[in-house]
Amino acid sequence: MLGSALLEGMTVTAKNLIGSYFDKDRLTTIEYPEERKAPEENYRNFPFLVFDKDADHLRCVACKICEMECPPQCIYIEVMRDENNKVVKQPKVFDIDYSVCMSCQICVEACPFDAIKMDQEYELAHDNRFTGLLVNKKGLARSNEYYHSIKPTEAAAVDAALAEEAAKKKKTAPAAKPAVAAAPKPAAAVPAAPSLTVPADAPFSPEQREWLQKFLSQATVVAPAKPSAAPAASADTAAPAAEEPPAEAENPDLTNDAPWHDPDKDLASRMGLAKGKPLPVLLYAAMGQTDCTACGYDCKGYAMALAAGNEKDPGLCVPGADETAAKVKDLLEAAGIKV
Repeated sequence: MLGSALLEGMTVTAKNLIGSYFDKDRLTTIEYPEERKAPEENYRNFPFLVFDKDADHLRCVACKICEMECPPQCIYIEVMRDENNKVVKQPKVFDIDYSVCMSCQICVEACPFDAIKMDQEYELAHDNRFTGLLVNKKGLARSNEYYHSIKPTEAAAVDAALAEEAAKKKKTAPAAKPAVAAAPKPAAAVPAAPSLTVPADAPFSPEQREWLQKFLSQATVVAPAKPSAAPAASADTAAPAAEEPPAEAENPDLTNDAPWHDPDKDLASRMGLAKGKPLPVLLYAAMGQTDCTACGYDCKGYAMALAAGNEKDPGLCVPGADETAAKVKDLLEAAGIKV
């Protein structure tokens, strides 16, 4: 029959309309905005940044992985520096343009520190189409308690994983060597006093000999003290205790103070600064310099592992991406190390 499907659809609609006056489950609409429905836990909208203690100390270490992985390129990060112009593992600038963000959650999946998560806020209409939805670090910061309030199951799992990782690091950290107490010096043996006897040829009668022997047995003879090999040093002139030889100084080219340990310098500049240096230093200069540990090491550790042959994969540096991987491969092959 022509139009039967239309009539069938209208019948279903009419049943739900009439049934909603008798069964609340059939009432699928709410009186918004006076009435609001709480989003489901797996609902996601736009990203935010998590902090544990205060908003000035985010979990984010400014590794820029999310910035590189973002498909619409709506994330912008600048690294913070201290008074000595050294990199601090915090973002100075962290902006997200919500008007461009497509809520894909790739930034969340790429972050190795669980520092960026998806929010449930959806009432973000604004009258400024250019900067109204450009959110800065302060506007993005949310506490871990807030994260637990909107996604309790997911937040609990993240906290458990972070606690397990922290415990593992604490367990593998080298323990301080306990101080060894000096063994007490054994007391010097006191020599026995020499015994005195009456010579056999002495001109004494047996009675005199007996009396004299008893007398001599009760006498005490003090032996003269032997001069020591060296005079005892006084408290003022005591020789200082022998100090352990200082440990070999760390190679300055493999520290955070090395000139190429700067994520704001491009690869060519870093390699130019490290020109002529040994292989571990060259590999260190080729890294992304963010110490993000996404590869399982910091930048220096990854370089040392590659140079020693303990790590075979040259493409683990996420911030450096393909550029670093290609340079690392070239350096290793030039040194005769197959990858």
